[in-house]
Amino acid sequence: MRHHRGALSLSILAFAVSVSLPVGTVRAEDISGTFATTKFIFENSRLVGDVECVMVDSPCIEFGASNIQLRLNGYTITGTAEPPANCAPNSGPPFVDAIVSVDKENIRILGPGMVQKFRRHGIFLLRNDKITLRHVISHHNCFSGILAALLTNSRIEENVSTRNGIASASIPCGGNCLVNSHDNWIRRNEFTGNGSAVTANAAGSDFGVGLLFGSSGNVVEENGIGGNVNGILIHLNASGNVIRDNVISGNPPAQVAATFGAGVGADIHNQAPAGANTFENNLCMTYIGAGPAPCPNVPKFAGHRNTKNGGGD
Repeated sequence: MRHHRGALSLSILAFAVSVSLPVGTVRAEDISGTFATTKFIFENSRLVGDVECVMVDSPCIEFGASNIQLRLNGYTITGTAEPPANCAPNSGPPFVDAIVSVDKENIRILGPGMVQKFRRHGIFLLRNDKITLRHVISHHNCFSGILAALLTNSRIEENVSTRNGIASASIPCGGNCLVNSHDNWIRRNEFTGNGSAVTANAAGSDFGVGLLFGSSGNVVEENGIGGNVNGILIHLNASGNVIRDNVISGNPPAQVAATFGAGVGADIHNQAPAGANTFENNLCMTYIGAGPAPCPNVPKFAGHRNTKNGGGD
């Protein structure tokens, strides 16, 4: 009888453990190799090798469910573009992006890892809520490194977006493009070398970080933003955003400024009315927009991007 009672106890324990585990955490789908059609993921997934994406008219990896995560595990997802060659048209399909999420919530895209050489965006987020994007490098994609439209209550932090936007022409969107997005935290990222001198126009619309259209309530904090056509671009109707404790310097790079002259780009290019957004403690040199101008400014921390860990005396 004692043996049967012990076996029953073990069975009950095993059942309790199984029902206590959240759906989707029991195992992860392993992803690697070459894909010619979109890979949809419906459970927690991870890269176990580099991924080559040879499709020409669809995304590489797309979330098919909410409440799951994708881990890059130090691997690289590579598309078919050699920007500015073999890029998608400047509007409409094909939507050839590395990682896509549409109408989802509580998803996580986690590095370390890299997405590169895609015909459109590195990462495309549309109508998502409570997303986490962390530790991912988005490199040398034709359009945006990270494009987020109608994104809410999300965290984009500790990523690198570099050398993107070279072929976006009439719809330039640079390193991290926030379109009608609200209450997000853009924190401790590096946005470098985004935009194209060839496609820059008088409005200087390429950028490292863009708060576009009616984006509001976002916090852009402790980022390094340099070598972009503009550092931060803020549209006319963007309001209630806080830009603080960033190092925003060297925008545009000297080559662009020398070619196009004044008025093309700046560390902060603010098209919104004075006072619509808040600027606090940023290191910046150049400013375009309504006064009072927050640049030039050399705050106490004088180059230390993370002021919370010490700003000097």
